[in-house]
Amino acid sequence: MICDVDLREANATRVHTLEVARGFAAEGLDVDLLCRGPDPEIPGIRYVGAVGTDHQRIRRLASLNAQTVRLLWRRRTTARRLYVRHNWTILVALILGRALGYRIVTQVDDVPYGRGYELDIPLAGDYAKRAATLIMGQLVHGVVAVTPQIKGLLVELFKVRPERVEVLPNGVDVEFFQPLHRVDALARLGLDPGLRYILFVGEFAHWVDFDTILGSFAVVAQKRPDARLILVGDGFERARVGRRIRELGIDDCVTTPGAVRDREKIRDYVAASTVALAAHRRDHCVRIGVSPVKVAEYLAMGRAVVAIDVPGLPETLGQTGAGRVVSPDPAAMSAAIVDLLEDDRADQLGVRARGVAEERFAWPMIVRRTLPLFGI
Repeated sequence: MICDVDLREANATRVHTLEVARGFAAEGLDVDLLCRGPDPEIPGIRYVGAVGTDHQRIRRLASLNAQTVRLLWRRRTTARRLYVRHNWTILVALILGRALGYRIVTQVDDVPYGRGYELDIPLAGDYAKRAATLIMGQLVHGVVAVTPQIKGLLVELFKVRPERVEVLPNGVDVEFFQPLHRVDALARLGLDPGLRYILFVGEFAHWVDFDTILGSFAVVAQKRPDARLILVGDGFERARVGRRIRELGIDDCVTTPGAVRDREKIRDYVAASTVALAAHRRDHCVRIGVSPVKVAEYLAMGRAVVAIDVPGLPETLGQTGAGRVVSPDPAAMSAAIVDLLEDDRADQLGVRARGVAEERFAWPMIVRRTLPLFGI
């Protein structure tokens, strides 16, 4: 496995990479994992570390490609399969891997370039990434796309043969993230058991619609004085989020504990909540759809989810009865939250949510569905 991923970052990319590696090992494969950052020390996995941060482009590219060449050459007589997390920076891995006879599968979770992509990126960089993806489509034997929309882009814009692309969502460790007693979680976190907690976990990034989250909670707080909002995470938007909280006058009802790296503490925050939120900005994700790790974790822990309607979530939540999907409007989101806070409606929804997580998002199942792309 060759992944241009920094394991120092506690984010969904890290989770996906390590869970897939762990899953391959559990299926009896002999796994080498090349990433950046510290050794995750997963049993059955040999780790090869590259250096450089996301901002140290030259150092990162030099280290990744040098380690890639060494690893692929060293393992050429014993390894037959190569899994690559898609990034134009690891094109060398695809070319060399194909030349050495590896069967290659690449995983794609975003297409931030090409026709229809509206963010301001240099034209030369855009064309370089398009060219790299076109080459990728011809070199690989299989592609894992985390949403149907990404599969559509790969087929339409980058000429990947549709039969080579399998749509497999981001998953969840259903053994670790499982329903826990709310009262116990509240006690471990030092939270008031007499209050009802609404939770968001994720990066404070531009693709999160904090305006809808905070605007909706301001309405909820007026109708439900026992409601509290917890925003777990950090990022470039944190200062703006703080200003908006003060402008709405909900300082006393909102807690922002910052980024939490401890998985057990994240699990406690989800267990302590009554309603969990997902709020992607439509202008950012309508093109590629979403498959959020945090939503799979909410579901696995049996928590009711309220999410803004973006491609991917109606199928996951609305059509399965595992959550509520609403328009990107504070009135719509607040109405759904207030309704779920009545009696035990949220927990009734949570029972179905757990079933959906087990049926659709368990990592072992997702990894097993990847294996046929390798010809296994």
